[in-house]
Amino acid sequence: MSNSDTTRQSLSLNPTWSNSQSIFNELNFNTRSSLPSFRLTANESSARFDVRFLQETIGHHMMAVDMARLSVEKAVNSDLRDLSQNIITTQNQEIETMQSWLKDWYGFSYEPEMKPGDQRMLDQMAKLNGADFEIDFMQEMTNHHKTMLNDAVPCVSRAGHSELSDLCQNIAKSQSSEIDQMQTWLSERYGITSDNSMMGMGISGTTDYRNSYSNDGQISNGGFENGDLTGWLTTGKAMLETSDFGSEPSEGEYFAALSTQFNTVPGYDIESFLNLPYGSLKSLGKGNIDEGSAIKTSFTAKAGDILSFDWNFMTNEKDSTLVGDNKDFGFITLNSLPYNAADTSSSFKTSLTPFSDETGFKTLSIEIPVTGTYTLGLGVVNVGDPIYDSAFAIDNVKLSSAYDQNEMSKMTPNT
Repeated sequence: MSNSDTTRQSLSLNPTWSNSQSIFNELNFNTRSSLPSFRLTANESSARFDVRFLQETIGHHMMAVDMARLSVEKAVNSDLRDLSQNIITTQNQEIETMQSWLKDWYGFSYEPEMKPGDQRMLDQMAKLNGADFEIDFMQEMTNHHKTMLNDAVPCVSRAGHSELSDLCQNIAKSQSSEIDQMQTWLSERYGITSDNSMMGMGISGTTDYRNSYSNDGQISNGGFENGDLTGWLTTGKAMLETSDFGSEPSEGEYFAALSTQFNTVPGYDIESFLNLPYGSLKSLGKGNIDEGSAIKTSFTAKAGDILSFDWNFMTNEKDSTLVGDNKDFGFITLNSLPYNAADTSSSFKTSLTPFSDETGFKTLSIEIPVTGTYTLGLGVVNVGDPIYDSAFAIDNVKLSSAYDQNEMSKMTPNT
């Protein structure tokens, strides 16, 4: 039985852009925050980037410090304990610096709360000992650093203050070195050489898994229960997850998750991958597309068949007090027609995943209008900047024939 939300959506195949996404013409401040309003500097774009980067990085650093404190206490090897202590010292200093810049440049204090998903991960890590702890810590910290690099590298050129640009360059340099060191230790001490992602079994870049593609009117590996992405073509960051991620699959053991966190691709690469006209995602999201990930699969269907799948949109965007135009979104395409499925204005609940908020799994259904071959695309993008990431989880992709549905309705007793 599906664990997805009982609320179902239906989508009419109308080749027009979605108009469901509202536009923020002025800056909006998250109602979660009790921070006073403030006025940005003359260069609003750079100032917006500074504020969002500083807020995100302060919280990100605090999580790294908490993880490193566990390592100082529990790591077996002294060099790993030393590296962890250096993380604590360096990032605490950087936190103090960034908090002072927020105060001096924009006139407010910022102290983020820990996400439930982060606390859950720390609790799980604290239960480990010896080699198990070291492996888990180095894998988690490596991926934590990679997420930071995804923000720090563009910050060097996009920051509105030279001091912040210099800090971003130092962060990128130091954390790249720490990533290399931890990966070396993982390889030499534990024989782990794969690039483990923060989220499950990660696949990055453009990869073709369609070796078992079926053209028989079914969706190949639509529930991802093969334990891989057989039947799908991917670009950017595509993962397979289980309930260990903090969100239950809507069906079976696995679900696919697309992320904007790292190893992503530019928006125009996603458009090319999905055979979309250039600029179509920007039109769909009403904002500049910074980066994202997508997957696609092809199938044959008859007129009247119902294509359905379960989706869950997760985001950290609502952690920022500066909401504005940064409305990340998850989307679908069918034969190169894009539709917005969810964005930061959707209805959310607190998440136990690495993201603060999630919609929970919901089901979307599409009636096929004409018999033929179709390509289904699913994706997620960061809008405006690479800060405050989002993810789009997919499960239970299936095609039901019109005949089967008619027969089912005949068998269903009237109540």
